[in-house]
Amino acid sequence: MKLTLVKKQDEAQGTKSFFFEPEKEVRYIAGQYFYITLPKLNYQDPRGSTRDFTLSSSPSEGKNLRITTRIRQESGFKKTLDELAIRSIVEGEGPNGTFIFDENNKGPQVFLAGGIGITPFRSIIKYVFDKKLDTQIHLIYSNSVPEQIAFRKELTDISNFNPNIKVSMTVTKPEESKERWTGLVGRMDELMLKKLIENWSLKMNNPHLGRNLIFWLCGPPPMVDAMEQILSKLNISPDHIRVEKFTGY
Repeated sequence: MKLTLVKKQDEAQGTKSFFFEPEKEVRYIAGQYFYITLPKLNYQDPRGSTRDFTLSSSPSEGKNLRITTRIRQESGFKKTLDELAIRSIVEGEGPNGTFIFDENNKGPQVFLAGGIGITPFRSIIKYVFDKKLDTQIHLIYSNSVPEQIAFRKELTDISNFNPNIKVSMTVTKPEESKERWTGLVGRMDELMLKKLIENWSLKMNNPHLGRNLIFWLCGPPPMVDAMEQILSKLNISPDHIRVEKFTGY
């Protein structure tokens, strides 16, 4: 399927969104991904000219597809993508993936995101917000510095408008930021998770909530592995954990 680049947008330090107009309507579920193949690479890349990207757009936002990625200088693919001219055409294949939002699950959802692992959660949160669903969501989002927080204002605004959607952001290296950060500091660990979730009145050991409570993990593999270990220590059943690891940044 041909996709035409219609817009680029900075989202955070080193992070950009690319908006593509598909040649025909694409029906997808929030959380799915697309394969993008560039017509040619301007720089060598051992991984070739194709990558898969979670759609950061929501199905509620119209026909254009949005991908969001961190532009790594060591990636010939990412550098070429960043240099694409508006109206350039790429090949797309999808949608794919099972890391998706199920409207039939009425239980509370806890999203644990690291870095660019925010993309499926932005799609899901925007969908829930636009459709005015009553799903309870708590996003806990970690970055090195506040300048790297993608969709920061949008997610904060959504949280302010919808009491069912809570957003907690933490940074691990506030001393490296030019901004004075007054929010949470430190990596997501057992103590932070228990405190944040309990403060939101989501008791992990509550039998009523526990039946439908789902934890979603998305980010770099080391972060996701660490979160899985923590949830295991908290006696969260694997059936209540969904995982997506972002490799090849």
